[in-house]
Amino acid sequence: MTYAKVPDIKMPLPGPKAKAVIALDNEYVSPSYTRGYPMVIVKGRGLAAEDCDGNVFLDMTAGIAVNSCGHSHPRIVEAIKKAAENFQHMSGTDFYYPVQSQLAEMISQHTPGNVARRVFFCNSGTEANEGALKLARWYTKRSWAISFRGSFHGRTYGSLSLGCSKSIHRNHFAPLPSAVAHANYPYPYRAAPHLNTPELVGQDCLDYLENVVFKREVQPEEVACIFVEPIQGEGGYVVPPDNWLPGLRKLCDKHGILLVFDEVQ
Repeated sequence: MTYAKVPDIKMPLPGPKAKAVIALDNEYVSPSYTRGYPMVIVKGRGLAAEDCDGNVFLDMTAGIAVNSCGHSHPRIVEAIKKAAENFQHMSGTDFYYPVQSQLAEMISQHTPGNVARRVFFCNSGTEANEGALKLARWYTKRSWAISFRGSFHGRTYGSLSLGCSKSIHRNHFAPLPSAVAHANYPYPYRAAPHLNTPELVGQDCLDYLENVVFKREVQPEEVACIFVEPIQGEGGYVVPPDNWLPGLRKLCDKHGILLVFDEVQ
């Protein structure tokens, strides 16, 4: 499949076939799925994505930032075919198979830090965060977790209690799992005027944890973990100051708190 011209928009959008698919979707698919635009993809190759009416787009979303090799890369397609020809599914929670162990080894070898590690495989980002929350509480025998305003960690109940991006995400779902506190994420662009350098913004948010959260909301020795997005996503693609993550690491080490990086995207 090749595209002579990209993009190639042949009609006003959405086209007639796309309208029919969207109407069917509106009738039968849960409205909890939020779509930002009426794109009905049927084919893709590299950066090009074609809808059901033959319109070709440049896909700048990369599958919400996880499709880094583009659509239908030949080597990836071949690997999927080869795996499906061997066997369809055998649960890795009940049985062993070589590629799972080999992938765990590869991930461990390429993860920074000179420490022993093991891999927990998940189906989604929210499941990964649920697993991290359970692991942190089990390991530390502490109850509390801290995350940051503007964060998004998923839509299942534990992850939803961590997230603090949009109030509509929590609408009608209370009570959520308890023992979660929220602190300020450093956002230099929207900081108070007296915090006139990125470093001051970062330090102010670290001080907020020490002087407000730990003194007014929860003792640090009760905190199992702090969840943080190294770059906030749904909160506005916020890149923190350079002193933020090292300072957070030092703060966690001081109080025996586990630091969880949510880097799904």
